[in-house]
Amino acid sequence: MNVIEKVREILQSFPKISEICSEIHVDFADPQPTSYGLSTIGDSLVREDVLGNQVRQHTFILYSTFSAYNDYERMNNSTALLELSHWLESQIDSVIETKIGNEIFAGSITRLTAENGMLYSVPQDNLADGVQYQLQIIAEYTVEKI
Repeated sequence: MNVIEKVREILQSFPKISEICSEIHVDFADPQPTSYGLSTIGDSLVREDVLGNQVRQHTFILYSTFSAYNDYERMNNSTALLELSHWLESQIDSVIETKIGNEIFAGSITRLTAENGMLYSVPQDNLADGVQYQLQIIAEYTVEKI
């Protein structure tokens, strides 16, 4: 399982996910409330040792569609993203595989952080139809040469 698949799986295992989301899509979120979309933004090399072992960083944006008709709903939306952010930080040491060329390398997620959770858009120009929030997620992971 690569880093994208693993982060999606980790998000799906958030204990409160069923309260706020029915499914996590890849690269888009439905316009109806209770939809999440995990978009990959990029992957970069952080450092590499003399043996070729790497530490890499993968950045995601998690888009979530919530009902936001009043302050009570908007407060619940922001609280849900805050709780998810805190929970993600404890989800480390997940085993992953990274394919480089024709080779598959083992590794693990060593750090997950989430930040910049904010209201992103009002797709239908109407708060009653659902609004999108975004949360930036950064996964730091290893790629180990064998």
